[in-house]
Amino acid sequence: MLRIGVCGLGTVGQSFLRHITEHQSKIRSNVSVDFEISMIADRSIKSKKYPKNIAVTNNILDMASSSDVDIIVELVGGIDASYELLKNAINNGKHIITANKALIAEHGDELFSLAKKNNIYLGFEASVAGAIPIIKTLSNSMANEEILSLAGIINGTCNYILDQMSSYNLDFNDALDEAKKLGYAEADPTFDINGMDAAHKISILTSLVYKVASPLKHIYIEGIENITPMDMIYAKELGYCIKHLGITKKDGDFIESRVHPVLVPIDNVFSKINGVKNSILINGDKFGTSMLYGNGAGGDATASAVISDLVDAINYVSNENKTSNYSIGSIGTSSLQIKNNSDISSPFYLRIHAEDISGVMAEITNILASEEISIEAVTQHEPNDANSLIPIVMITNAVKGSLIDDAIKQIELLEHVKDKVYKIRVFKIDEK
Repeated sequence: MLRIGVCGLGTVGQSFLRHITEHQSKIRSNVSVDFEISMIADRSIKSKKYPKNIAVTNNILDMASSSDVDIIVELVGGIDASYELLKNAINNGKHIITANKALIAEHGDELFSLAKKNNIYLGFEASVAGAIPIIKTLSNSMANEEILSLAGIINGTCNYILDQMSSYNLDFNDALDEAKKLGYAEADPTFDINGMDAAHKISILTSLVYKVASPLKHIYIEGIENITPMDMIYAKELGYCIKHLGITKKDGDFIESRVHPVLVPIDNVFSKINGVKNSILINGDKFGTSMLYGNGAGGDATASAVISDLVDAINYVSNENKTSNYSIGSIGTSSLQIKNNSDISSPFYLRIHAEDISGVMAEITNILASEEISIEAVTQHEPNDANSLIPIVMITNAVKGSLIDDAIKQIELLEHVKDKVYKIRVFKIDEK
């Protein structure tokens, strides 16, 4: 009998316990050793509902040394306490399952190394894209592939907000408020809307695919706070929609690893991913392109991924399957570097506000021409009144980010250009 300790009894923790209770016969049919929940740890355990025949504690660190726990399921969140818990637990011979993306992105290198040294199972399927089995797909099903690129909608909150802005012409704050009302955004949604949540996830996937140490500190991160309904309208007029993507890809001796808004052609598959859904597109050297799609967040979706790891962990401990932990052993062995975002080429969307003065467009195009940047498409609307600025929107050819930045600095210095020029990368065809 293997004993399972659950740390954290929030939304995911409650869903996990419910899954264990309601589907125990199904789970047990996939393992060769019986198991039970032997301990629950939660800081506010007195206010939570839990089975009364299970030992409880309000100190999660107690579980790291408990003799009544073989496998720890960490669903606490945060970094410092969870890091201390897992590090101590691994050193004490306990196997680990975690849904903590921030922890894996920031301390995964050390925890993976420690797990390998101590022959410990460390499962983290639930840390990226909820119920979508991206970790196991990359580690097992695609183990013989060279992954050329991976791109995905990996934050449901951002996707929902952008979808609402596009579909109902809402501004950012109104769409965010709607997401909060429906429970799609946290009370403090900062990590979602500023891109950090997606950065944690793409950091994990980059390490898994390209075997580099955690690239989190080198990832280019941009959120969706500066996108306006005007951008949505103009993107649509030009044949695009706006999505927030995480992208990692091999580029010669470098790796691109970045999260930011992109203009996606309306015939691209990502344009069809709406609401809070997640979707990940993988391009391999043998199978071509494959796509995973599903619920990327929520108690049930995340608990489903945790259960998947639990089955693997039990079979690992019982010597039924020792292959499920191989992939983490090679993370950090590659010396490939992360490419600077300013050196990455793509077409760009530019939003410029200028006074309604003759010759402004010519000044802008002259600056772009001086940087060898050509215009592929442009749209310009009449001002709403005599004192309004003219919004000028254009799509450039594929150029390095540094060239666009240099051109923007010059355009912003023009006498009749007002406000900051806003740029968004265009998702390239070869990234489909």
